[in-house]
Amino acid sequence: MAAAVIAGLAVLAASADLLIAHTARERIARAASCRLKPVGRVSAELSGSLAGLRILTGHVGTVRIRAEDVERDDMDLTVTAELHQVTTKGAMSGGSATATLAYDELGKQLTRGGAGLRPGPDGHGGLVLTGTVVGIPLPVTVHTSIRTGRDSVTVTPTDVDVLGRNIPVAQARKGKGGSGLAAQLAPRTVKAPQLPAGVVLTGARTSAQGLALSLSVPASVSSGGAKGCAT
Repeated sequence: MAAAVIAGLAVLAASADLLIAHTARERIARAASCRLKPVGRVSAELSGSLAGLRILTGHVGTVRIRAEDVERDDMDLTVTAELHQVTTKGAMSGGSATATLAYDELGKQLTRGGAGLRPGPDGHGGLVLTGTVVGIPLPVTVHTSIRTGRDSVTVTPTDVDVLGRNIPVAQARKGKGGSGLAAQLAPRTVKAPQLPAGVVLTGARTSAQGLALSLSVPASVSSGGAKGCAT
């Protein structure tokens, strides 16, 4: 009898947990959607066991959010965030986020500066540019370095691979058509989208999906956010 009662209570607790957690995820997703205003889907996940019942104490815990097709400053981004020690009143201890710019979108930004090469991953977090360049009548792969500033990302070509031969950019510029090549392989700076107050750009690396901008999210004592957005 006692075992049956305990089992019943466990089922009820699990059911209540699932219901509360589901409701909380929906509310968090709606709040995130209100603030980010994405074109695509927004989802939210809670970490840990009995996350739903934990909410009854006012502590949500760690929240993971994903928003697709977030448009900022003529850029289409996928944003993911992990926020820690979130409360039902909107406070949190801080967290991290990633804003990923798809390679097609990054290519548009680089082309504005005249690069004319297709960006892609090198498989190790670095960025390569592929295509043709002035003075080299063959397809090339241009290796680059990525540097982030306060509100920008600078892509600097370092080496050019042609038929398996690696040529430093400085050397390639000395050849035929060097002036045109120098212009095409000049560093390109892409301005990062405007970030919310306190959010800091800390780095950038490539992924299978695009150029991932790493962001640091500060602690907050209230939900703040956009006017009129529910918490």
